[in-house]
Amino acid sequence: MTRLEALHNAKSIYDLSKLLGFKAKSISYFLYHSTEEKYYTFEIPKKNGEFRKIQAPTDKLKKLQSRLATLLSDCFEEIDRNQGYPNSLSHGFRRKHSIISNANLHKNKRYVFNIDLKDFFPTFNFGRVRGFFIKNKHFQLSPKIATIIAQIACFDNGLPQGSPCSPIITNLIAHLIDVRLVNLAKHAKCTYSRYADDITFSTNRKDFPKEIAYKTNANQWVVGNNLNAEITKLGFTINDKKTNMQYRMSRQVATGLIVNEKVNVKREYYKKARACCQLLFEIDDFYLSEGKSGSLNQLDGILNFIYQVKRPHDKENIGPRRFKPNAITKLYREFLSYRHFFSGDKPLIICEGKTDITYLKCALKRLHPDFNQLIEFKDGKTKHKVSFLRFSDRLKDVFAISEGTPGLTALMEMYADLLKRFKGVGLIHPVIIVLDTDSGNKEIRKKLEEKTYEFP
Repeated sequence: MTRLEALHNAKSIYDLSKLLGFKAKSISYFLYHSTEEKYYTFEIPKKNGEFRKIQAPTDKLKKLQSRLATLLSDCFEEIDRNQGYPNSLSHGFRRKHSIISNANLHKNKRYVFNIDLKDFFPTFNFGRVRGFFIKNKHFQLSPKIATIIAQIACFDNGLPQGSPCSPIITNLIAHLIDVRLVNLAKHAKCTYSRYADDITFSTNRKDFPKEIAYKTNANQWVVGNNLNAEITKLGFTINDKKTNMQYRMSRQVATGLIVNEKVNVKREYYKKARACCQLLFEIDDFYLSEGKSGSLNQLDGILNFIYQVKRPHDKENIGPRRFKPNAITKLYREFLSYRHFFSGDKPLIICEGKTDITYLKCALKRLHPDFNQLIEFKDGKTKHKVSFLRFSDRLKDVFAISEGTPGLTALMEMYADLLKRFKGVGLIHPVIIVLDTDSGNKEIRKKLEEKTYEFP
């Protein structure tokens, strides 16, 4: 039985609790009897200077909502498979989807037209959420189960923006928008996609179809009657302030990414990230906003995003990429070297195999009285005095190295050159490579015997 079938067959809170991996008593108590505050509110700034109100769930509710989000995401994927859509229509907050996959649909087009749905999340109130799960042909849930789902998901008669299950529920309900608008786009010979409340149409037609948008006598682009009618019919409103048409001869943007010839980040965004790195490598600090230092996690997120966008442009094999990396690969490689090898606050251990870190941690935990310089127990919790570097797929790709001993050998050969760039205070703690005592480490032993490595 699939997850969607199991949810459809659920008739009681006990049935739903099994699908969510929660005790029915816990769900019932939390929804109907608990007097604890379930949300806390804060604001984040928008680009236009205004503030967006975020209502975030407390840890207990967040865990329950995350389980619900996982269940509904599984159902959404099953619905998509059953309907046989060759391409996803919505790209926001979905597995294997992103602003990159959304923008990729609109690259190299004559026209790119963007609209924004006004007050998107508040549009989905309790009654609409509950009614959707009862009436939608793919779900048709019992009223009791639909009510419980709406109670878990909603707050103040709406879907809160800080909840982990709000995005998937909005995607499910807004799927009707996608079906209606993709048919309109198909008739008009346009490409359609949606990322949350951002909707994009693009085409290579000589004249943009008037049913989607047209130019007024005042030389302004406005939403076409057919498109406006479809959106209004579904209970949504277009934000006229964010409606814009972009031509091939000028910069074209979809969900914040350049789409003129290939998907790319804005030049000024990349230049700012590069400047932050240059400052970090020189003085061990950088500023994302005026007078406020940024964190390594923030800069890592920025560089990782740029790398994901630009990575498809690099067609070189692993060898050329290692020795002659392109600009973003070189920059991200330097940042990761700074973060892990140069500025670490603990000794760093790099292991050969995938499971070696797990074995080492288990051994340290068991033998901690004899290795109290490497591990300690505090308040019943384990605290390692060393850090471990996992060879993630991202790390291997950025450094253009393989797994195991060959990868460690390549990393060791690059190590000294990678550290030459950094001028701040670092190299306080050692980087230690741990190898198995088998024949597989002959290559790295040979390299060590052939050359003495000098580090900055």
